[in-house]
Amino acid sequence: MQINIGDKVRFLNETGGGVVTRIIDAKTVMVLNDEDEFEIPSLKSNLVVIESVNTGTSPQSKQSNPASSSSSFTPTKQSLFVEKEEVYVAFAPKENATQSESPLELYLINDTPQILLYSFCDEKGNGREGVTAGTLDPKSKILLSEYEMKDLNELNSCHFQIIFYQQGSCNPKHPLDRSLKIQAVKFYKSSSYKETAYFHQNVVLYKLTGENLEQKLDELSNNDFQQAIREKETSEKPSSSVKNNNSDNLIEIDLHINALIDSVTGLSNADILDFQMNKFHEVLRQNQYEKGKKIVFIHGIGNGTLKQRVHSELKRKYRKHYSQDASFKEYGWGATMVTIR
Repeated sequence: MQINIGDKVRFLNETGGGVVTRIIDAKTVMVLNDEDEFEIPSLKSNLVVIESVNTGTSPQSKQSNPASSSSSFTPTKQSLFVEKEEVYVAFAPKENATQSESPLELYLINDTPQILLYSFCDEKGNGREGVTAGTLDPKSKILLSEYEMKDLNELNSCHFQIIFYQQGSCNPKHPLDRSLKIQAVKFYKSSSYKETAYFHQNVVLYKLTGENLEQKLDELSNNDFQQAIREKETSEKPSSSVKNNNSDNLIEIDLHINALIDSVTGLSNADILDFQMNKFHEVLRQNQYEKGKKIVFIHGIGNGTLKQRVHSELKRKYRKHYSQDASFKEYGWGATMVTIR
């Protein structure tokens, strides 16, 4: 029987019942007794669920999961019937909501026969912050947090620590200690959302177990990424906002928004400018020690706002680097070249 934290239960072999507060192992849970307010261990086989946390509201005052008390909602678990022996993290738009406008729900997915003991924190500008912790039954998923699309610009990474547990005969698994680098632009690209067996809607899926090649590619520097593209490309060269010139010492960065994301639906002019400037800062950070490297930022002319911001940031934060208008013959007035010093 699938019993989750927060479920209201009744005892089969005795009177009374309570609320499930902890998963002890695959067969046993801890129940907060209605009568005397004491927690007692009970076999799942001796319980019947009378109100599921997935379908009804459980009394939050009777839940003793302190790690999740700071969240604005109670983590919600759902059962799965997929067998891949993997652990995933997924960012899922709310069902029936517009993908580019919906808040993203962050799920932990346990597609293994073991119980997971997990902790989750996110990393923003001021460092890591604990969000929640708990247990997750085999073959189930749990909603951990929710992010507005604008909040993802401030999110650097999501960090997970996971221990596997299975009562009786089992194959021990090594604990997981994984950080997922978050690139906000990814969540605005429709191509990032894939169909999976875990959701009705398309989601952005990361694998925590084994090697996650997609995550590794996301974490490559611009130079490494271009090298990987050159090695794999055949007759057709894929489009990219980053282009290597014939010289290895010069790269081009196209800051036009259509080179960075697939769609601007739901984005204000301020949001678009933030994405462009985030790309600008990211490239300069990645190349800050490449002395002599020349970077051409293609910003166009338009109303001049992006160009002004680029020049302003170069004077304010990157004064040690040399900057000038890029080749007029190649770019007109629409590009600035920065030489790393």
